[in-house]
Amino acid sequence: MQDVEDVSLETDKPRLSGRVHIIGLGNAGTFVAHSLASRQSPPPITLLMHQPSFYHAFRRKKWSLSVNYNGLDDIKTGFDVEVLYDNGWHKIPSKEEHLEAMNEAESDFEITENEDVAHESNDDGHIECLIVCCRSHMTDNAIRRVRHRLTSDSTILLIQNGMGVIEKLNREVFPDETNRPHYIQGVLSHALKKRDAFQVSHANVGTLILSPVVTAQTPLIEAENDTHWAPTTKYLLRLLTLTPSLVAAADTPAGILQYQLERLAVSCVLNPLTAIHECKNSELLYNYPVTRTMRLLLFEISSVICALPELRGVPGIEDRFSPERLRRQVMNVAMTHPNNSGSIQEDVKYQQNTEIEFMNGWIVDRGEELGIKCLLNYMIKQLVHSKSDIIRQRDARAVPIDVDSIILSGDPARDD
Repeated sequence: MQDVEDVSLETDKPRLSGRVHIIGLGNAGTFVAHSLASRQSPPPITLLMHQPSFYHAFRRKKWSLSVNYNGLDDIKTGFDVEVLYDNGWHKIPSKEEHLEAMNEAESDFEITENEDVAHESNDDGHIECLIVCCRSHMTDNAIRRVRHRLTSDSTILLIQNGMGVIEKLNREVFPDETNRPHYIQGVLSHALKKRDAFQVSHANVGTLILSPVVTAQTPLIEAENDTHWAPTTKYLLRLLTLTPSLVAAADTPAGILQYQLERLAVSCVLNPLTAIHECKNSELLYNYPVTRTMRLLLFEISSVICALPELRGVPGIEDRFSPERLRRQVMNVAMTHPNNSGSIQEDVKYQQNTEIEFMNGWIVDRGEELGIKCLLNYMIKQLVHSKSDIIRQRDARAVPIDVDSIILSGDPARDD
């Protein structure tokens, strides 16, 4: 691959393999993996699955990922798979390898549902480029499972909603700065809708905005100069921006932060309110009490964003993040996606932890640092937590009629 060779010649370190690992195969992860596989010269792609049940679901889909464009399914295969099994990562033979083994054996060769996934161990395999598309609150646990395979030469791309994930990773997973991987932040605006596990519909074309993350060792002015980026960071940025279906573009750290904050403001309103009211986006429209709540939330959110030291000196911040402009953005998203209800409502329903601490919780925490009291955002955060607790307690009191009929299984699409 020419991209890999170009990057590798700029360093004395071993040549990059060009392999990309992906965690989180919900809407975003499926779309990114499918897009990379659609390149004329696709890179080697490994899908990381943290439960054997995810692999069995993937096998039922014939080892394929599907994106529906304008009513037509575009199916891609050829992915490598690693499954977390018995506290270690194990490489699963691809569909092509299974067919080859079957031909060599001249006998039927089939993986059963109860197949032991402990094939070739790959637990020490180095990860150069890792794309993380799982939800914010799942990220630290997901990366802990591959931490021993990441080094200071690795690059992690985070594509998710919410804020504060990198700070938590640095604090709890990579406290040693000398062994900390490099980060890229990504904001994906393609309109994607889940059809089934490993199958999504592409409703509207968007973009993927990318930017390397500024570190304490890399001043802002140097971070915007690609000569200071790690080889894996250069390679991953080049790979993604040259992938047509992603419509990816690189931006400055200050630029992508503004995209993230715009998305955060919308998420801080629609996500918790649809969860608390158990409704869709459309049902929040033209409702006066809800409109008043939205306005009060956005006044607090706007005050915090405009006071952030990271945006100090950036022109037009007060206008871009004014309460009225943020309100128009919220209403536009609600009208454009009337049937959406948000990830928080789904997580509350299935008694999972939610992203609320990385949304309204982040606004509350940053507000406290800046001396701004965000009482309504704090209340919204507590209402989501209390609703989750009520549902858990309610279900804990329920007695199943037939225990044998209960099947515990994972859904890989819930990573997104």
